[in-house]
Amino acid sequence: MKKNLFFIFTLTIIMLLSSCVTTGFKDFYNPWYEDNYFPTESYLKEDENPEIIRTSDLNTKFREISSNWYWCIGDSGFNGAELSENEITEALTNLCKEKKAKLAIWSKEYTDTRNGTYSIPHTQYHTYTNAYGYTSSYTTTSYSSHSYSIERYDFSSYLFVPIPDEYKIIYMPGIAVADLTQQDRDNYRQNTGCLVNIVYKNTIAYYANLTHGDIITSINGTKILSSDDFFTFRKNSNIGDVWNITIVRGGCDTEITLTFGLY
Repeated sequence: MKKNLFFIFTLTIIMLLSSCVTTGFKDFYNPWYEDNYFPTESYLKEDENPEIIRTSDLNTKFREISSNWYWCIGDSGFNGAELSENEITEALTNLCKEKKAKLAIWSKEYTDTRNGTYSIPHTQYHTYTNAYGYTSSYTTTSYSSHSYSIERYDFSSYLFVPIPDEYKIIYMPGIAVADLTQQDRDNYRQNTGCLVNIVYKNTIAYYANLTHGDIITSINGTKILSSDDFFTFRKNSNIGDVWNITIVRGGCDTEITLTFGLY
């Protein structure tokens, strides 16, 4: 009885503190797009296994994977008790198969250690016989104290599918851009322009040395105040056009010239 109670209490403490981390990747998955948003050929097939990559720098690895022509389809993150690499790989493999992602990257970072104590009751049963021969029973309960210490981590992951060749042309001259967020405006001290998020490898933009973090402010004298301005200019461009691009890099204006196209 004593051993059973100890086991039950210990298991309860572990479950409460771990917050069901073994299913955390699935429970906290956040899709970026609707199911089957991308072309069928991008998704993992039933007879395929996804690639699972661990990294110590999730943001840098995200840009590296994206620059190799991948779309990110969703992310997952949670805080929980320690998991082995095999447990994480298995959980992400199952999630990738469910979401049909061909690749996932993940990282973990220590956050804190939870310490505490808990008590386990120990009940004893007693019987006695009085002077008249009647037998009675009663119980007494004592308690023992135990301590626990559980390390906790932030687990983060991104899921990807590859971009088919016929869709790469929409990213000419080889970049993905976005509007400046408030954090970007604070960091770069720049209110207007569009931010270069991804530079795809071996493209014209790649060899022109555009990089992540560049802010495009004008092309051929046309002001680029937002990503919409960039998309409009790109839409009206023809392959072979010369782009004279003004960017802000490291707080300074820089000029980059390229010939519009993909490769």
